[in-house]
Amino acid sequence: MVLDWVRGKLRARQGNRIHKRPVVETPLGFKFIGPEMMQSGGFEEEETKLIQSFLSQTDLFVNIGANYGYYVCLAQSLGLPAIAVEPVPDNVALLRKNLDLNGYAPNVTVFANACGGETGEAEIFGVGTGASLVQGWARNPKSLSFKVDIRRIDDLIPPAALTGRSFFLVDVEGFELEVLKGAKGIFDAAQKPVFLIESGLSDHRADGELNKDFLGVFDIFAAQGYQVFKVEDLKTPVERAIIEQSLDQGQDLLKGLNFLMVHETFDLAPFAK
Repeated sequence: MVLDWVRGKLRARQGNRIHKRPVVETPLGFKFIGPEMMQSGGFEEEETKLIQSFLSQTDLFVNIGANYGYYVCLAQSLGLPAIAVEPVPDNVALLRKNLDLNGYAPNVTVFANACGGETGEAEIFGVGTGASLVQGWARNPKSLSFKVDIRRIDDLIPPAALTGRSFFLVDVEGFELEVLKGAKGIFDAAQKPVFLIESGLSDHRADGELNKDFLGVFDIFAAQGYQVFKVEDLKTPVERAIIEQSLDQGQDLLKGLNFLMVHETFDLAPFAK
């Protein structure tokens, strides 16, 4: 308990230091307060390039787990309307500050809650980029936790507002399956948005085991006519069999941390170069 308390204090202090960093003009064209990697443009470089390529043809950007607003600011720098969902109070405060710094706030809808399968309340652990609703995730201390509201995506975003050019970025640190359970209306919509989800078989769970929920994530998309791709290979769809085989063997044969989900009617060829 003492060790957990100490780790909680240290992580809270690290989070506070990020808030005190100077404003920096990023190479991506917006001002930003946040971790050095975000400010320098070196954050998730491969994913950022892919997101940029999609945003050039997107009509709405939805970021579930928006954190400090890095990708929301990127979308706004390209003139796209955006919706940001972020539950951690400290993160929300800095997200709003980054939007204000750039004059983006009027064009971004911010929801200060988590998303899940049912409306309610839950405990989230940690601050910053690794905060999670999954207890023990990334060794987040129990002593650094917050009660947050849970709402379904369907309650936040009317399906009629989406098109096949709408783009969802979901980065919820292990809670992906629960988030998708609250998106039935989105999946039932006539036009299917594109999803980029940080997930996979290997993640930061406390037990170190493979993420069994990833099979459920795959099945939700497959049932709606989506194909799943590793961001490193947009030409070869992921097959359910390799996920099953990985879980059976207890070994991650897929080796991916970010996956693109596109409906079978979507032309991925221009992006799969």
